[in-house]
Amino acid sequence: MDKETLVDLFERRDKKRRRLLYRLYQDLIHSDLTAAYIADKISWELKREGLIKSTDIKFCRYHFKKRPLKKLSHSSVSAPVSRAKDQKPETASATGLNGTWTDPEKISLIDNLIVESKFTKKKKT
Repeated sequence: MDKETLVDLFERRDKKRRRLLYRLYQDLIHSDLTAAYIADKISWELKREGLIKSTDIKFCRYHFKKRPLKKLSHSSVSAPVSRAKDQKPETASATGLNGTWTDPEKISLIDNLIVESKFTKKKKT
C-alpha cells in the first residue's frame, strides 16, 4: 500500500482509509505533536490540502493505539500431559466406572417414561 492508494481511499471515503493512514504514518501519529499539525503535515506530504483532518488523527490515536496484552497467571496454565509409548490407555474398570448398563429395549415402556428428579413430589407410603 502506498500514498496514492491512501489518497484514493480518502477521496472515496472508504471505511479502511484510517487504518491505512495509521499504518503509513504510525510514528508520526503517536508523536507529541498536535493532531491539527500532523493532519496538515500529512496533507502537505500527499499534496492534497485538507484531505486529512485532525479528527482522523484523533480517531487513529484512540482506536489503533497499542493495548497491553493480558498476562496469563500460573494457575490457569496447566502442564502438558505426556504418555509413554508402552503405557496402555486406562479402561473403565481402572478408573472406577464399574457400573451396569441397561438395554433400553429390555425395559418396559412405563419404566422408561417415569423419571424421578429432586423436584418431583414423592408419595408418602
